[in-house]
Amino acid sequence: MTATDGRRFAFYAKRYSKKKASIRLRVLEPILALREAGVDVGRYPRLKGPAGYEAVIISKAFGRGARKAIKAARAAGCGLIFDICDNRFANNRVKNAPHHGQRTSNLLSQADLVTVPTERMGQLLLASTPQIAGRVRVVPDMLEDLSSLGTLRLSLIERFRLSRLRAFLAAHPGALHCVWFGNNMAGVSGVGLLDDAMAQLRAFAAGHPVTLTIINNQPKSYRAAAPGWGIPSFFMPWSLASFPLALRRHRVAIIPVARNDYTLGKSINRPATAIMAGLGVIADSIESYEELRPFIALDDWQAGLARYAHGWEGEQSLLAQARDHLDRHYGRRHVAERWTAVLDEVSARRPAP
Repeated sequence: MTATDGRRFAFYAKRYSKKKASIRLRVLEPILALREAGVDVGRYPRLKGPAGYEAVIISKAFGRGARKAIKAARAAGCGLIFDICDNRFANNRVKNAPHHGQRTSNLLSQADLVTVPTERMGQLLLASTPQIAGRVRVVPDMLEDLSSLGTLRLSLIERFRLSRLRAFLAAHPGALHCVWFGNNMAGVSGVGLLDDAMAQLRAFAAGHPVTLTIINNQPKSYRAAAPGWGIPSFFMPWSLASFPLALRRHRVAIIPVARNDYTLGKSINRPATAIMAGLGVIADSIESYEELRPFIALDDWQAGLARYAHGWEGEQSLLAQARDHLDRHYGRRHVAERWTAVLDEVSARRPAP
């Protein structure tokens, strides 16, 4: 039995916004890749309900709508997959919201299978919800398709912001242009936790000029932190259309990682996005980054900064190898195969009619 033999599947998400990386990489792009592979899959039919569907995939949704979709799927006899890409339990602990953790455990425990982007993420979820033992499956994030994002039409404000970024970088000729991109989560990750990385950049800047661009949508955090950094910096608001163009203006993505239960299960997505855009990467290591160690600078910031500042041409072969590695292990075909295997498994778990 395969998932392509006439069965129908649906992804449920609270919103299908392309502005959210988790929706792009774990809902919208997988739907397209699965369709290319011949699987009948689409968005959850909110009005008609899931009757006639083989299985429903709940994607990182925990509210009333998700609970309603789960109830409807069960009533219709559908298989149920819960896809989760972040350790929501760590998030709830930071917010001191244990009742949300209990709700998450309840939702996960109802699923036939739970899909996660990394083995480590699965282990972290099991620590909070042991009921899902034996039901966790790894499906990697889809690679970010920067080529398609780069074809989106820029608004006037996006063009203006990119022109300001170009002017900032041009004002520092010869500098090693670094970039950090991502979201903030107080006490766990984000701009407010860049102190160690900034110390590394300042030390290197004593012998070679360095700039840093921050790309996200939280300027308040940037304004609070940047005055103490001691190197030229620039804030670039994130947008779907401008992000690929802004990212490619830089040579190096820096990815410091505070080691905690939220970050340790994260996927390869951020270094992969930078590498596929042609950038070098300097990062603190977590389990999912280790496979990139032959190609980028992990845990050795000063040597990494020197490599990218003074030996950029020599790094091109390694970065090309990294892109090939990522395409083979995280490209559309591979991720579609992993989703198909999960869909087949949840179908096989259903009782015969």
